[in-house]
Amino acid sequence: MQLKDSLYKIESQNGGGQFDILMLEGHPVYEGHFPGQPITPGVLTLAMVRECAELLTQKPLSYSAIKSCRFVAMVKPGDRLKLDIELSSTDCGYQIKANITDHDGNSRLQLEGCL
Repeated sequence: MQLKDSLYKIESQNGGGQFDILMLEGHPVYEGHFPGQPITPGVLTLAMVRECAELLTQKPLSYSAIKSCRFVAMVKPGDRLKLDIELSSTDCGYQIKANITDHDGNSRLQLEGCL
């Protein structure tokens, strides 16, 4: 299931691995997670990172390993975020390093793994 344009919108991309993202309000997941205080589930945040990596590689990808993942702060509908992705080719696909921050530079997610 593609989440782009239903859960989040890419407002700009620098041609490399830097994305400006708007988390969209009104996605059905927020009805149950959590009513009255919606929070983006971590698994959907990871899916958003993977989808943006797919835009960079022009290939379908899936996580084969997550070396480290820190959800530093909540991601909520309406948030404007910066996603920085570094990809490097390996024997098993791509090594990924990703960081999500808000526009004030506060960290939301730090990820290292393989796709």
